[in-house]
Amino acid sequence: MFKLAIASSPSDYTAINVDYSTGSGYYTDKGAVADMLQIPAFSSSTYPTQAQVGAIIKNIEGIIDDKVKRSYRPIIYRNEFHNFEFIRHPMQSYYGGYVGFVQLDTLKLKKVISLQVWQGNSYQELASAQASLTLDTSGYKSLRSITLQLPNSGDSWVLYHHAEGSLSAHNTFHNGFGSKTTAQEICHLINEEYPSKTAQFTGATRDKVLTSSPNGLNISDFFYASTDPDNGNKVNISSLLAGEDGSFCTITLADKAGQTSSTQSVAFTDMQDMKRLGSFWSIGDEGRIFFLRDYPYHTQNSIICTYIAGSSRVPSAIHKAATMLVAAELLRHDDQTILIAETGSNISTKEKYDILKKEADDILKGKSDLVFLLD
Repeated sequence: MFKLAIASSPSDYTAINVDYSTGSGYYTDKGAVADMLQIPAFSSSTYPTQAQVGAIIKNIEGIIDDKVKRSYRPIIYRNEFHNFEFIRHPMQSYYGGYVGFVQLDTLKLKKVISLQVWQGNSYQELASAQASLTLDTSGYKSLRSITLQLPNSGDSWVLYHHAEGSLSAHNTFHNGFGSKTTAQEICHLINEEYPSKTAQFTGATRDKVLTSSPNGLNISDFFYASTDPDNGNKVNISSLLAGEDGSFCTITLADKAGQTSSTQSVAFTDMQDMKRLGSFWSIGDEGRIFFLRDYPYHTQNSIICTYIAGSSRVPSAIHKAATMLVAAELLRHDDQTILIAETGSNISTKEKYDILKKEADDILKGKSDLVFLLD
């Protein structure tokens, strides 16, 4: 049985303007934490600073997601492998609605970024407005830049190789260790993440970051990249825009001389046919994807799915639990006594920590999702 979906509630936490460096997260913010502890507001000159509080908020949000087995913020779940079982014969699927389905590991599906199914000799993409770049094993080092642009001549991002001028390693891709490593570097840069697969070679020590011109938007909010499961030299770049909007994005490649080649313009192809009588369709709240016209030809590990999931609302209980856990974490590293209004008296730091931690844990126990799969 699945819980009923609630679109919104007047008590939801809505003051969401995420910037962890200034102490604002998805579930709570520095102001709510300071109010709970009844201390002055956090800033860049306080101890802890607002950035340190933001880092704790980010960590606590991950802990909450793990505890309740779901997320109240958009999270990308990468490369989930699933088996496929035929529920109906394909000849009977039109009237039955589907041939078979997969249950994703996470509920509250928001967007399918990539849905690859094994169809005999390779994985075929079904779900993405996607473009692909294949790095030539001998000529990849001549690539100077990759430009990704939004539809209608919108914002653009330029990915330069690491030796370009005075640019820093964290906003370029390294191409000095082979074509497959270069492909992984391009993916890390587009996804604005710590380059865990390449750092041992490049010496990277921080997340990659890339913002657009002219509005300073983060590239990872608009695109997602991964290497192809069948070809490590191939980079698949998916648009995160809604529906077929992503098919109007563009990619342009330039060589080291800076001359754009007409043969190096790459178009996004709209492969998404997600509708009840299309290739596939989904029930987002349940985290299920149903296959109708296109489906895997084998059963074991025949589906690879990358998707965004997370509830579109932050209930007041989650906001309260997050605020309490952040406050408790601050107390754990503090040796001063702070007055907590609920007690009406000064109590020890340990007692305050225990009170906050227990109440937050009790709240989260009541928010855990149980999923029962029904045929």
